[in-house]
Amino acid sequence: MTGRRLYLRAGLYAEGPSDYDFLLPLLDRLLPALASSLFPGACDVADSLGIDAPYPAPGERAERIAAAIADRLAECTLFVIHADSKGDPRYARQSCVDPGIDAARRASPDVVTVTCVPVRETEAWMLVDAEVFRPWLGSGAQSALPAEPEREADPKLTLGRLLKEGGMRRKPERLHRLFGEEVSLEALRTLPAFQLFEAELAEAVRAVARSQGWSD
Repeated sequence: MTGRRLYLRAGLYAEGPSDYDFLLPLLDRLLPALASSLFPGACDVADSLGIDAPYPAPGERAERIAAAIADRLAECTLFVIHADSKGDPRYARQSCVDPGIDAARRASPDVVTVTCVPVRETEAWMLVDAEVFRPWLGSGAQSALPAEPEREADPKLTLGRLLKEGGMRRKPERLHRLFGEEVSLEALRTLPAFQLFEAELAEAVRAVARSQGWSD
């Protein structure tokens, strides 16, 4: 494979603006790290792209996901489909993600997809790294964070409370990009939902590599 390089670019379909703000910079750190560990010195990873169905968008979520993927199929090599689970990841995957992937594959059978379903909300993933909170909470950041973020009933509320207690006056949603850029990947890897997401992303990288002529 001398001289050949693997090209990767993720397209992200997320539920809302704050999810894009957090997940896009997170993907831009995670995907190159995974790619370089799997294919050392032979990867080019472009910035992840937020995608949505072009106007006029279909009414059903599954069809919007399929339309968004079809619209960016020439630009992206894999697609990450996000859904908050509200405490039931299996149901969220089956009802909010799988139908869209199935619809996309009816048009493009070889499309490479990854499911991203945090337990409840992406804010749970923001509560795992005390270092990000130290500018507001100081030395008490570690003890202030929940021991098991994915068990929080309302991670968004918990995040807002912690930042308010630390004197943050801006809405937490405006900080999502900061968390995506700075939250520790090692800390995230202690969370089961993130472990599953990273494993699926690694398999997607391998699938893209195979489509580009690489062998496992």
